[in-house]
Amino acid sequence: MIHILLIEDNTEYAKAVHMLLSEASDEEFDLIHVTRVAYGMQKMDQEDFDVILLDLNLPDSHGYETFANVHSHKPDIPIVVMSSEDDTALAVRTVREGAQDYLVKGEPNLKPLTRAIHYAIERQKAQSRLHNLSLVDELTGVYNRRGFMTIAHQQAKLAQRTQTQWVIVFADVDGLKKINDTFGHPEGDLALQEVARLLKSTFRESDVIARIGGDEFAVLALAATESVAKSFTRRLQNMVETLNAMPGRKYRLAISLGLAHYDPHNPLPVDEVLAQADAAMYEHKRKQKENPSI
Repeated sequence: MIHILLIEDNTEYAKAVHMLLSEASDEEFDLIHVTRVAYGMQKMDQEDFDVILLDLNLPDSHGYETFANVHSHKPDIPIVVMSSEDDTALAVRTVREGAQDYLVKGEPNLKPLTRAIHYAIERQKAQSRLHNLSLVDELTGVYNRRGFMTIAHQQAKLAQRTQTQWVIVFADVDGLKKINDTFGHPEGDLALQEVARLLKSTFRESDVIARIGGDEFAVLALAATESVAKSFTRRLQNMVETLNAMPGRKYRLAISLGLAHYDPHNPLPVDEVLAQADAAMYEHKRKQKENPSI
């Protein structure tokens, strides 16, 4: 079953597309039709779709902006743009910017329609595999620095548009060199994997977790205030202590943490917010050395 979201304000054209797909004999298509971009975004938040068929000129959005809004809302869903004869140049531009294909609207035809749907899905899968290879840390399975910065820049733009705030949590694994020297690098790798698992268990699925250096991790806590982020860090430290209390452990795991807040009313570059979180982490590390009870 291929789940399709059709965003098209011409109900007769939508009926024709639905009829064509329902007549396809070799596979099943599940088509959901809406007439506005806003309705489409609601459906995307409620259901999972394999592909989006998108008319660019709708009552609540026109031209390239229509594609940009839908694509930024759910960048992992492939989009096939449907254009009229006189805006094919615009359709080609959307393909350059991330759409997987475009169809020139006319009398709907089953063969090019189903081919565009299948090609869009397969191209998106191939792009996602390549994308993940360059953005994911191989050892821990979380994002690497490039992946973190890519997503953080996107979220900063979104935060300015929606006037929402977020927090970066910077985490440093204390004593990793000593673990490597005493127990060997494989044990050090296991410690890093342990930290990644703890971070995933602590933070929300929507938050962005990355290993940005040898023993350094960062978390982008989306739509979170500093007080919410602090509650997450307390939970993380409690989980670390629970882990350390387990019998048979060779060493104590310790993590130093720092927070920095992104304010959309006074926005700073992502690099600067990350540097502030890094500086806060080193201050925490210094205080821990002076007073281990902190």
